[in-house]
Amino acid sequence: ARRCRVSRARPPAWAAFATMNRLNKAQKDKVKRFAAVADADEKTALAVLKEVRWDLELGLETYFTSPSSHFASSNVDAAALEKTYGEYRAADDTHDDDIIDAAGIERLCADIGIDPVDPVILNISSKMEAKTMGAYTKEEFFRGMTRMETCDARALKSKIPALRAEMDDPNIFKRVFEYSFDFAKEPNHKSLPLETATAMFKVLLDGRWALVDEWCAFLEKDGSVKAVTRDTWNQTLEFSRQIGEDMSGYDPAGAWPYLIDEFVEHKLEQKS
Repeated sequence: ARRCRVSRARPPAWAAFATMNRLNKAQKDKVKRFAAVADADEKTALAVLKEVRWDLELGLETYFTSPSSHFASSNVDAAALEKTYGEYRAADDTHDDDIIDAAGIERLCADIGIDPVDPVILNISSKMEAKTMGAYTKEEFFRGMTRMETCDARALKSKIPALRAEMDDPNIFKRVFEYSFDFAKEPNHKSLPLETATAMFKVLLDGRWALVDEWCAFLEKDGSVKAVTRDTWNQTLEFSRQIGEDMSGYDPAGAWPYLIDEFVEHKLEQKS
């Protein structure tokens, strides 16, 4: 089987050691944590964390979403990656743009052994910085595959367990969750249509929030809710993490979106 050739630029061992030796314990812990989560070397972790003044969450977000990818420290075999892109690329007579379309993405998912609605595909798409659901541009595909140090479907398939495990990290899951709002919405729209939002809530929060089905049913119950705003989307994740199934921890004076406040009232009325 063809293997992806990856080269890493590393500083001399003594230089890396000297730099790490000057850090305090908290900084060293952040470097190691960043390297583990981002699958990066310590030189890269150190560079990112210094730039964001040691904010680990911001550093990870910067590393994974920087359009310039200026922190990338590896190079994947470009010829092998070009060949892989060609295997999934849409035919010239089907689209105006050079893309992998929905059919190509479905074939890619089949080849890496996942369902197209598996939430891990959202982690993969976020690494590509894909802007539109159902399409990967060549630039997006190359960017994501390079970040994941993969050049073909076989290599990407071997990364799936690690990519899935990443989503158990609260910071990474939050990044993927918030990214998914823009990924799923129509260009130039500010909100997600309700049907799309509820489907995405279920994909991302099933198994993570016991009330996700009740929340979606509440939004759909009388047809009055037509769309979900970014604030409601983002705050739904925070609500799922902070408030108990019995609404314990909920503060009526808190700054929750009105739909969440109404959901709490609905739940409390059910209890009484």
